[in-house]
Amino acid sequence: MRRLKRTELAIALLLSLCLLTPTLSAYAKKNQDPIVIYTVFDSPLYDNSVEMPNGFLKVDMGIRFLWLDEGYNELGYAEQYVTGIQRTPDKAGGMASLKGYGVFTSTIDDKPGTITYTIGNNYYPDTFEFFAGRLSIKSGTEYFEGIKGPGELNFETFAFELYTNFNPWE
Repeated sequence: MRRLKRTELAIALLLSLCLLTPTLSAYAKKNQDPIVIYTVFDSPLYDNSVEMPNGFLKVDMGIRFLWLDEGYNELGYAEQYVTGIQRTPDKAGGMASLKGYGVFTSTIDDKPGTITYTIGNNYYPDTFEFFAGRLSIKSGTEYFEGIKGPGELNFETFAFELYTNFNPWE
C-alpha cells in the first residue's frame, strides 16, 4: 500500500513538470523583443463549412493571407487551413473557436523558405471581437531553417507578436 502512494506521488510530480515546462519555456522566450507580423486577408482558397443539425456551423476552410512587417512591407504569403465550430448566438454566447495550421512562403534576399505553424483563436463572429489568438511556429525550411517559437495576437494592433529563437529578419 505504501509503495502505491509513492508511485502516485511520482506520477503526479512528473505530470506537473510536464505541464509547467511549456509555460516556463514560453515565458523565457518572451524576454526577447517580438517580431511583429500583420496578416492581411488576400483570398479564399476553399470553404467547405456546413451547418450542423443543432444550428452550429462546422468551419472547414482555407484562406490566403499576406504577411507584412511593422513597416507594412510584404514579407510573403501564408496559406492557412482552419477547422472548428462556430456556435449560434443563443448557444455558448455565440463564440467561435477555430484551430488549424498554415504554411508561410517567402523569398528574402533571393533565398526561398517556408515556415510551418499552428494557429488557434476564439472570437465572437457577430462582432469579430477576438479574445484569444495564438500562433506557434513549428519549423522552417531553407532561409528559415531552425526557426521556432510561440506568438500571441496583440489586440491593440491586431498583429501577431512572435517570440523566436532565431530572427531571420535582422
